[in-house]
This record gives sequence, C-alpha cells and structure tokens, in this order.
Amino acid sequence: MWPFMTHITLAKGADENGLAVMLADLLRQNLESKPHKVRDMQAMSGRIAILAEDAEVAMTLRFDHGDLVLYDGVVGVPDVVVRASSDVILALSNVPLTRKFGLPVPAFRDREGLKVMRDVFAAMRKGTMKVDGGALHASLMLHLTRIMSVNG
Repeated sequence: MWPFMTHITLAKGADENGLAVMLADLLRQNLESKPHKVRDMQAMSGRIAILAEDAEVAMTLRFDHGDLVLYDGVVGVPDVVVRASSDVILALSNVPLTRKFGLPVPAFRDREGLKVMRDVFAAMRKGTMKVDGGALHASLMLHLTRIMSVNG
C-alpha cells in the first residue's frame, strides 16, 4: 500500500476476474506515479459497473471518497453502467487529458490521443460502447476518466 489516503481492494471472488485485477493494478500505478490524481479518487462516491461484453466479463467499482472496492459481476445498483468490448475499455486508459483541467480532450498534435478519442467516439456511434447514467453522473465519469488515464 502507498502512503496516500486511498485504498483499492478486490472483493472476494474479484481476484479471479482478470479485468478487475488489471484495472486495480492500473489505478494503483496511476495513483502512485501521479499523486495529484488522489484528489479525484477522494472526490468519488458511487458505483460503476463495467461490462466487457465480448469477453463476457463484468465488474463493479464502488467508490467511497478514497476507498475503492472492485467486485466480480454487477453488485448492487450501479449509478453508471459502461458496456463495451474489452479493447475499448482498455483504450480508456490511454485517453489524453488537457494539462490545465484534466479534461479528456486531446491536443491536435497528439496523433495517438486523437486516434484513441476517435476509436471511443466511433464505438459510441456504432453502439458497441454504451454508457447508461453517465449524463446524470458526469462528475463521477470525469473523475473515473482522470484516474484511469495514464496521461495527465
């Protein structure tokens, strides 16, 4: 564990969910390497279910102001449900963020970032990525994007 005021734990059974384990590791690494992201984690409260439909894998992230528990499957009533292919879900970790506000908007000279954003928006247009509840919980989704992204 690191000395920040956050805790990321896997609930019983989630240690067998490869996507949950990978996401927990990614978030730990991001928080360790970019301590300013801890504020985002501490601001988060709610449940986000993520379903990788192609891999038939689901998990729930329960945020409580710095504490995160990852569950295997959909647990409780999520505030937001993200449905996408596993490659689109993993691409979300490469979403570029603006420097000043940490918003998911790439600089036009960042070709890789533009490609990631195009791929995500294309998945949403095609219906292969759906976010239910994201508009009602925009702050939760913005903070998730910030802590998931290896950028910014």
